[in-house]
Amino acid sequence: ISTVLREFEVVRKVLIKEGLIDISRRRKLPRFPKSIAILTSVPSSAFADILRTAKERWPLTKLVVISIPVQGSKVKEVQTTLAKLALNCKKFNLEAIILARGGGSREDLMLFDNEQVAREIAAFPIPVVTGIGHEDDLTVADLVADHRAATPTAAIVDLLPSKDIAKSQLLQRKNRVRDSYDWFVRNEKQKLLEKRKAADLRLPL
Repeated sequence: ISTVLREFEVVRKVLIKEGLIDISRRRKLPRFPKSIAILTSVPSSAFADILRTAKERWPLTKLVVISIPVQGSKVKEVQTTLAKLALNCKKFNLEAIILARGGGSREDLMLFDNEQVAREIAAFPIPVVTGIGHEDDLTVADLVADHRAATPTAAIVDLLPSKDIAKSQLLQRKNRVRDSYDWFVRNEKQKLLEKRKAADLRLPL
């Protein structure tokens, strides 16, 4: 077994034992978040994809962008960034964060198997979405997050609503209201006609 998978298993078992890796701990994502934070390497293709997709899907959401190292021995920097952001969520009115990194070798993702980074994610005060590596990559960070997406782009898709779907739903709702109003008007007219007929029948010749 490789060193990467060995470390992954060691940390995973410790966090499972402490109850930090548990489906019941996962929180629901906000439906229409007003403000979210994006933690990833800037500039990067992952960041560019996230920005483009966010603009296409739901441009109303404010994006707070925080550049972090996404590989190498930068554990302390990532841990400190997460800790500081956790204390300032209310200041930025954040409703969720995305922790993202594009594809690479499994060794490149080892930063996200770190126990201290995972603990910061598990203790984060608002929902955390991870989009790390490729679909078949799984890190400890993914296990402690509230939602694991297959890729960085999938992370923003899973978190933000679609303006096209929202528009379609609004049109459907508008049509239902209009149909209900038309039915009500027709029904009331029919009632008036029936009352008038009944009154005509009671009039003396």
